[in-house]
Amino acid sequence: MSGKEDKCKCIEDKCIPFAHADETIEGAAKAILYKVAQTPGRLLIAGILAGMLIAIGYVFAYMTASSFFPYRFVFEQGELVKVHIAELTGGSDAASKFAIDSISLCKMIAGAVFPIGLISILIGGAELWTSGPQLASYGYVRNKFNLNGLLYNWFSAYAGNWIGSVLVAFMVTFGTGMLLKHPFVDMSIAFATHKVEIDPWKAFWAGVGCNWLVNLAVWLWLKAKKGDFAGQALLIWFPIFAFVAIGFEHSIANMFAISAGIFESALKWNYYAISYKEFFFNNILPVTYGNLVGGFVFVTLAYWYMGYVKGSEFGEVAVSDALKFMFDVLVVAGAAHLVAGVIIPGIIASSIETVLGLEAGVALENAWIVLVPAVVTAVYYLSLPMIAKKLLKPVVSQ
Repeated sequence: MSGKEDKCKCIEDKCIPFAHADETIEGAAKAILYKVAQTPGRLLIAGILAGMLIAIGYVFAYMTASSFFPYRFVFEQGELVKVHIAELTGGSDAASKFAIDSISLCKMIAGAVFPIGLISILIGGAELWTSGPQLASYGYVRNKFNLNGLLYNWFSAYAGNWIGSVLVAFMVTFGTGMLLKHPFVDMSIAFATHKVEIDPWKAFWAGVGCNWLVNLAVWLWLKAKKGDFAGQALLIWFPIFAFVAIGFEHSIANMFAISAGIFESALKWNYYAISYKEFFFNNILPVTYGNLVGGFVFVTLAYWYMGYVKGSEFGEVAVSDALKFMFDVLVVAGAAHLVAGVIIPGIIASSIETVLGLEAGVALENAWIVLVPAVVTAVYYLSLPMIAKKLLKPVVSQ
């Protein structure tokens, strides 16, 4: 047999792992045991911090980009009306009709400053659910903990993220009133109302696109040189800048954006612009599952399958392994997470709304009443990590 034939046979028998993905995943799987081997209280606090940091990124975006947002809201005849600035300033109809304005600049500025949240979370340390379809899944597939451990992490992170996001929404509305002034309130209300008016099918795919880029940022962070914080920050910044400027949907960011819209409309106009039912079921539900699919399929599954090949010191994975991994994460864990993390709290919040006589479009006598569904729902989220720990009994192995 010729040397060329020997070389070809060698290549067929042994592949080189793609981009050393196997080594990156092995290192990550070992390093993230802490994501499950924690008490419910500690995981919840880590989740709250992450939710607050993502929300701060949104506040930063509103405060720096809203002057270039080309719409304003006026309250006329008992309802909010969105008006293009060309109409308010006596400009041409063409400017309004064909959107001749600074919206692209607005989106660029918002995208440029928003990444402060994920940079702080990944480098500083906090628990963001949208990185769970990658990081927690690596721990599960590499047998560092069982599927119950993955769910325990997801439930705890998501619960904390919601509480932290809504807490910041309260802080910048009922607390400081920072978002109640023009033009901040205009951009914020526009974003919130738009998010609950999106068709669920489109919201799902916007969620897919978002968490593909978010988890690409997480993957690049994993690949970055340890201790090179400036390099890590830069690698995280680019994909997050892209997802925000494009306009994709992030479930945790939306927890802040939509709750802020509810609080603002109540305080500024005594108007219930968005219901919690719309909040959970029109947006958070399809976006959350879209985030799971986008992060898992386009990053986690892709690099895991490309990394563990013939030639990897950690073994090879087959198509059947990939199918089982997909079923476990997208079907079993995904369904459990949607029920416990979105549907049950959504039903709780919607039920409280019904009891209070709240629905989108009604006038309010007391703006503070809009906090009641949020507070009751927060009690559920506070208890979720403890319930998950007790019922799931996650198993961690070294």
